[in-house]
Amino acid sequence: MEKALVSLAQRTEGKEPAPPQNSAAAHVPAAPTALKGVSQSLLDRIRAKEAQKLQAAMTRNPKQEDRLLMMSRLPELARILRNVFVAEKKPALIMEVACNKAVASYRSALSTGEMEKHIRLLAELAADWLAIHPIRKDFYLKLNKNMELNVVLERLSSRLREEERI
Repeated sequence: MEKALVSLAQRTEGKEPAPPQNSAAAHVPAAPTALKGVSQSLLDRIRAKEAQKLQAAMTRNPKQEDRLLMMSRLPELARILRNVFVAEKKPALIMEVACNKAVASYRSALSTGEMEKHIRLLAELAADWLAIHPIRKDFYLKLNKNMELNVVLERLSSRLREEERI
């Protein structure tokens, strides 16, 4: 605090602020004690990968960001949707009913319109597990109960990682 006041006073007088007195300490990079013992090359690789992820996140357009956000919610939504189908004991459900039950079970607040978008994306990414059938005026969801949920979840997470790299 005192150094800042001294440098401010010197600037107002028109003088250059005095250089820091311990120049040897300025050259040594300050590593947190938690990282003590970790090789510098590993830290450099981690920092480079983080910088690359940050650069990729900055260059994405808003539509890609929205899609990635929706895709990150899909594994939990798939679990909920499977539980809804098991509880209802029906081979197919109307989209509106499935959306309402999923909205009631989902941990954060989503509208039924947003939930329908999520379900449509889930049907697009896991087409062999969840199908949407338009019949008359309604859309029906049909779930493949023979397929393992873990396989679907793994496929969704790998697709999310793949799209995050782009």
